[in-house]
Amino acid sequence: MGSEKVKINLDGELEYLKNSSELYSGPSESFYEDGNIQHTGQYEDGLMEGIWYYYYPNGKVYAKISYLMGIPHGLNETFHENGSLSLKGYSEKGNRVGVWTSYTSDGMVDNEEEYKDGERVN
Repeated sequence: MGSEKVKINLDGELEYLKNSSELYSGPSESFYEDGNIQHTGQYEDGLMEGIWYYYYPNGKVYAKISYLMGIPHGLNETFHENGSLSLKGYSEKGNRVGVWTSYTSDGMVDNEEEYKDGERVN
């Protein structure tokens, strides 16, 4: 059995080894047509796990999303193309929780929203 993977699923679906019913565990990455990195991450038992990095076409980090068993769980951050923080907040079991803060491209706080169980409370 080879370790060649089926297409990358970035939508929470299970990832299997090609021509197999075995769930994939290991690194994942994809690239833009010009060869620049588009994303990097890790699968465990077919599910996205740990911190996944998503990139702008210019190679700068667009987002860092923490996953647990295939769903966002933990710190989530997105960035402006200049590298400054754009949005920061936490997820639990796929739901936004606590304060999510958005920032302008020059680093100033733009907005804060509070969430509980994925619902905005302010």
